[in-house]
Amino acid sequence: MMRITNAMMTSNTKNNININKLNEDRLNTQIATGQVISRPSEDPVVAIRALRLNTNLSQLTQYYKKNIPDAQAWMNVTETALKQTDQIFTSIKENLTTGASDTNTPSDRQKILESLKGLRAELYSSGNADYAERTVFTDYRTQKSLTFLETDTDLDWNYKIHETFDVKELDKINYVTTYNSSTDPISDSSVTQNPIHRIRLSYDNLNETDEGEVPFKYYNGTTPNTFDLKVQSITGKTQEQIDAIYMSVVNNDNAAILIPETGEILLGKTKAYDVQTAAQTPGSLPACLDYNKNEWKSGDLRPEHYFACIQDDPRTTATDDNYYNYDQKEISGKLVPDPDKPNFQNKDMEVEISFNQKITINTHANEVYTHDIGRDIDELIKVTQSVVDADEKVTALEKKLAETSDETAKAKVQAELDAASKEYSLKKGKMQKMFAEGLDKFEGYADRNNLAIANIGSLQQRLEITKDRVADQLQSFKELADANINIELTESSIDFASAKLALEAAQMAAGKIAQQTLLNYL
Repeated sequence: MMRITNAMMTSNTKNNININKLNEDRLNTQIATGQVISRPSEDPVVAIRALRLNTNLSQLTQYYKKNIPDAQAWMNVTETALKQTDQIFTSIKENLTTGASDTNTPSDRQKILESLKGLRAELYSSGNADYAERTVFTDYRTQKSLTFLETDTDLDWNYKIHETFDVKELDKINYVTTYNSSTDPISDSSVTQNPIHRIRLSYDNLNETDEGEVPFKYYNGTTPNTFDLKVQSITGKTQEQIDAIYMSVVNNDNAAILIPETGEILLGKTKAYDVQTAAQTPGSLPACLDYNKNEWKSGDLRPEHYFACIQDDPRTTATDDNYYNYDQKEISGKLVPDPDKPNFQNKDMEVEISFNQKITINTHANEVYTHDIGRDIDELIKVTQSVVDADEKVTALEKKLAETSDETAKAKVQAELDAASKEYSLKKGKMQKMFAEGLDKFEGYADRNNLAIANIGSLQQRLEITKDRVADQLQSFKELADANINIELTESSIDFASAKLALEAAQMAAGKIAQQTLLNYL
């Protein structure tokens, strides 16, 4: 028979009270914190599940409160800029419709001219739109504006640009020669209109050396062909000398000229045919030209957003040059830009908006704000100005003719007037044709812009749908997390009351047991 001592009874009583006290304390802590456990060791399964659910909640919160709103704001800024650009296109098309009419007065043409100049100044400004100091149309180079923001003629901004061309169909311009009042006898036969094959570069006012040569490369399939472009500057030349440069292309089928001030490559018939024929070979690479430009005006598009190019500073060594959009090569164990492998590519900016789901938020500059738009407006301004000047010339000669009484002098003025009138007529016809063709071009630019707006709209709808789904997921995970870790207050309160009652009963029983001795049991 086992002997029961007072110490044993006291120990058992203490253990019983302690168990009830711990149970009451556990339930009291649950009620105070509202959670099932306060330490992972209390229930490892609940703890692990809580960690996983909290991680998911953090990710969903990041998507819902940060990533998705950021993407929406970026797209809203982009959409606003594109709509502003659409308004500019609409205004340009209105001017083109008016300018294509045959009933315009000199005053009407002057108004069109001033309007086009103003629209040209505003053309690319929308492309500098930014969100949180990040330019939205410049891909990953968000710290750089789309255009130069101020005029800079410093050599620090010298760029060597690698531009490519689709030469399957060359542009063709009608060049009108200007009558020369110094010829004797004066005749309207000196005023002619001649078609010239042309490749228009993206920039004008290049800094290629006059009378120098620039290699032009085109491909027959993957076979390269090269010929030299003779650089012909028109700075400081008379209109007669400029006409002679253009007419040299008309009269020489193998002519190949680069005019740096206008950014035009002029080709004779045979040379143009060779280039076009080669380009139509299946698999032909695009033709290309490397040229330099170091004078930039406010509003000019930055080359690094469109071309493979090198920005160099003549005060530093070549190793300090900035290479944009070139493949890399390895030198001495280091990857460096390879200037022999230009490789311009658009870069998508993606934002993760849900688990394993990303969305591209940026619109590429070359999808909307292309160089052709500005160059087309410049040519419309130039041809309109030429008509205004020709009209003023005719008006001045008509006044001179009315004031002249000498028959010999009158005949000379009449000959000048006939030549000027022909020049005016040809330039006016050229302007109307360019305005009519410009309507189709700018309709295409506007369609391209509207397509970009439509793409933004579809992305915004997709983003809104995803946002709703993430909101539902966030609510579901919150409920799961709450159900996993949170207590049911009513049940815990009842359990706590029972535990408190059990503790009090244990304490009362312990008090009575403590009054008894071993002799009471013997």
